[in-house]
Parts: sequence; structure tokens; C-alpha cells
Amino acid sequence: MSRSEVDLAALEADPRVTWTEDVLRFRDTDANGHVNNAVFSTFCESGRVQVLHEVLKEGREANTFYVIVRLVLEFRAELHYPGRARAATWLVAAGRTSMTFRQALFDDSGQVFATAESVVVYMDTPTRRPKPMGEVLHAQVTSLVREE
Repeated sequence: MSRSEVDLAALEADPRVTWTEDVLRFRDTDANGHVNNAVFSTFCESGRVQVLHEVLKEGREANTFYVIVRLVLEFRAELHYPGRARAATWLVAAGRTSMTFRQALFDDSGQVFATAESVVVYMDTPTRRPKPMGEVLHAQVTSLVREE
């Protein structure tokens, strides 16, 4: 996802996009005077968890969980304390046992400071192996896929 591809207005208008917000903490900063890069993945996690455990909660079967297997994070700008980080999270693909997310992270001014792509796998708790999504969950995931 290139910098020019992030359209804040389009993301805000799309009901398939889930928004989360994190308040920056002083302890998020590092010796360079900006929010540490490791914290950016926490902002991404907040967005994914909101989708997985709130938006998709009706379709999840008992004895299952989700595991992230891939995270690609592209840093685009510094982020400074104090402030907030807003994460736009949406789905771009639905597989048999996995789903692919994209995310854009925005500061208080609406500037993109990072983008991310991640793959999450639906897992069977007893076997600790990937599990095909049931019809309800797969239909929910598919309905949220945003064409790009």
C-alpha cells in the first residue's frame, strides 16, 4: 500500500472498516523523542482484535482461537507524544482457514504514520492446528472484504 493509496475520507465512509483509537503514553516514547516502533504493532493489534472479537464474534465456534502468522509494518512518519493513534482496519482476503487484514495508522492531524498487512489463521484449540471457518464465520469475513 503506497502513501498515495491511503484515502482517509474513503476509509471513514466505508462501513466495512473498523476504527480503534489508542491514547499515546509517555512511556511509549524512546530515546529518539518519538513513539517507539515496537508500539506501532500494538496499535495494529488493537484493530485486529476489535474485528476478530467484536465484529466477527457471532460466527466463531467454541474451542477456536486466532493466531497471527504474518505482520508487515511499513513506517511512514514519526509519531510524537502526546496524542492519539487511530487505526483503520479492514479485510482484503478470505481464505479457507485464514484472513488477510490491511491497516492504516493515523495521527491526530490525519497523517498516515504507518501501514500494515497481516494474516490471521483460525485455529482449533484441542489440536492447535488450522481449522476451516464454518459457513457463518466465512460468510461474515467475506462480506467484510474491501476491494482495493
